[in-house]
Amino acid sequence: MAEENAEAPQVEEKKAEVFEGCAAGKYNWDDAAAKKTADADKDVQGEAITKYSWSDGKKTVSIYIELDGLDDVADSDITTDSKETEVSMTISNIGGKRKRFSMANLSNEIDGVKLNRKPGKNMVVLKLQKKEEAPWHALTSGSSGGGDDEDGGMGGMGG
Repeated sequence: MAEENAEAPQVEEKKAEVFEGCAAGKYNWDDAAAKKTADADKDVQGEAITKYSWSDGKKTVSIYIELDGLDDVADSDITTDSKETEVSMTISNIGGKRKRFSMANLSNEIDGVKLNRKPGKNMVVLKLQKKEEAPWHALTSGSSGGGDDEDGGMGGMGG
């Protein structure tokens, strides 16, 4: 029996990459499979653009997006879309990647969006056309516009 037990670990060492039961999916990572999954997700929507700034004007709201390599992107690779309270921009190829900016729940309604490029600054400006000429205190309806001191926090610019 001692000889049989000595052989069993050798068999297990040869089959070290074969996992059964619950561990089968957990440890069988394949680089090709991982790349396939990542590429499929990027093809659908692209890597999210989360860094931006914005300003309120009389007739438009401007959203400023700055990305490295943006000056090298062709105009045909940048598309925009908008609905009454949503705006999005997709860059189909920037440094070999697809990137997307998307914002829902805008605080007020818009009529459309125009794209302005700022050559030499790696920046684009999304000009949201306001449906009504009224000041926007917040970009989205979920964000606070300041001055709401009821929560006991620091509040905004209220006075």
